[in-house]
Amino acid sequence: MRINWLMLGCLVFLVLLTGCTKDNQTTLTVEEAGEEVIGLLQGREYDKLYEAWFSSELQESLSVAELSSDWEEKVTDGDFVEVSALQAERRTENLDVVEASLEYTAATFDIRLIFNEGMRLVGLSLSDGFITEKLPGSIMEEEIIIGEGTEYELGGLLTLPKDGKEELPAVVLVHGSGPSDRDESAFAYKPFRDIAWGLAEQGIAVIRYDKRTFTYGNEMAEGLDNLTVYEETVEDAIRAAELIKTDSRIDEQHVFLAGHSLGGMLAPRIDAEGGDFSGFIILAGSPRPLWEIIYDQNRNLIEDIIADEKEQEEQRIFVEEEYEKAKSLQTMTDEEAKELTLFGIDGYYLKEMAEYNIPELVEDQEKPLLILQGEDDFQVFYDKDYKRWQEILEKHEGVTFISYPGLNHFFIAYEGAGKGTLAEYEIPNQVDEEVIQDIGEWIFKQSH
Repeated sequence: MRINWLMLGCLVFLVLLTGCTKDNQTTLTVEEAGEEVIGLLQGREYDKLYEAWFSSELQESLSVAELSSDWEEKVTDGDFVEVSALQAERRTENLDVVEASLEYTAATFDIRLIFNEGMRLVGLSLSDGFITEKLPGSIMEEEIIIGEGTEYELGGLLTLPKDGKEELPAVVLVHGSGPSDRDESAFAYKPFRDIAWGLAEQGIAVIRYDKRTFTYGNEMAEGLDNLTVYEETVEDAIRAAELIKTDSRIDEQHVFLAGHSLGGMLAPRIDAEGGDFSGFIILAGSPRPLWEIIYDQNRNLIEDIIADEKEQEEQRIFVEEEYEKAKSLQTMTDEEAKELTLFGIDGYYLKEMAEYNIPELVEDQEKPLLILQGEDDFQVFYDKDYKRWQEILEKHEGVTFISYPGLNHFFIAYEGAGKGTLAEYEIPNQVDEEVIQDIGEWIFKQSH
C-alpha cells in the first residue's frame, strides 16, 4: 500500500470511473441527460437511476445501497433551492462530462457526471457540501481570463467593491498543491472565495483563478516527468499580476501576492521571476523543502488513515525509505531525478523546486511580508515551519508574524470528532473573519 497524503488544497471527489457501454440513450443532449440524472437524485429515485442510467460497469462498482447512503449522508440539511452552473464538456471521443452545483438553503454541493457514447453513466461524484453563500451586496465580480491568447488560458474572477473608487490596492491569490479551482475548493471548504469576498468588502480588489492543472490536467499529464512548479503555478501567478496591473481601477504600485501553503512557499520565487509584487502574504507556507514536509505529513497521518497495524508498519517503513532517497535528491542529475518517484511525486518536480533557496530569496529582498499560521495546522506545522520562519527572519524589519490558536491549515476553526485529521475538513465552515481582517489591515498599512 503506497499513499501520498499531501493534501494542501485539492478538491476530493468520490470518482467512480469505469468503462463504456453500448446502451443507447442518444435522444437527449448531454446537458439534458445531466438534468435527468440530477432530477432522479433529487427525488431519491435511486433504483430508477440505477437501472436507467448506470452502465453495467458502474453498476458493478457502485451499488444502489452505496449510492443512496452517500447521497443521504451528505444531503441532510436545508431545503433544495436550485441547480446552477450546469455545464457540459467533451473530454474524449467517447466521454462527456457534466458538472453542476446543487444549492440547498444550508449547503451547496458540486456534482460531476461522466457519460459514455451511449449516454450511460460511467462516473458519478458528489463533493462534500460547502456553506451556501450569496455574493455580498457591497461587492461585484467580473469574469477574467489569465494568460489570454496563450496555450493555457485560465478562467477566473476579479472581485471588487461596488463603490466605484479607483486606485484600489489588489491581491493575487495563489493556490496550494494539487489541481484546484478558483475558490481553492477542498472538501467542504472554499477558502479563496471567503478571502476574496472578505477583502473586497474592505475595499481591496482580488484576483482568483482556476489552477492550470485543474483546467488542463489531462494535457499536462503527458509531460508529467518534466513538470515543475513554474508551469504548474509560478507562470500563471505572474500573468495574473500583469493582468491586474493593467486595470485602470487598480493602484499598480500596491499589488500583493497572497499564497496559501505551496503558493506561500513559492511567493518569493514568483516575485523574483517576474511577479514584481509590492509585498507578499504567506498563509501556512514553509521555508523547508517540500519533500521534508510531505515526510512529516505522511508520518503523522498513517494511524488516522490505516486501521490495520501490519499495514501501518509497512507504510512507516515505506515512508522512511522514501525519506532516505529524498535526502540525496539534490546530488542527483536531472535525468536521474526524472527516473525517481518520491512519496508518489515525480523526483524532478521536487528537485527543481528545492533548487530555489526560499529563505535566501526572502532575506535578499526588502519588501513587506506577512506570515500567517494556524496553530492547529497538521499539514504545515506551527512548531517546525512557522517557528523556522521566525528564526530565519529574526532581523528582517519588514516582516509581520501572526499565529491563530484553534485554526487549521485553511484558517478555519474546528472542535469535535476527528479533530487533527482529514475528517475535520468535511465539516462545512469558512475562513476565520479575524484572519481576513488582519490581511486587509496589513495591506492598507502598506498602501498608505
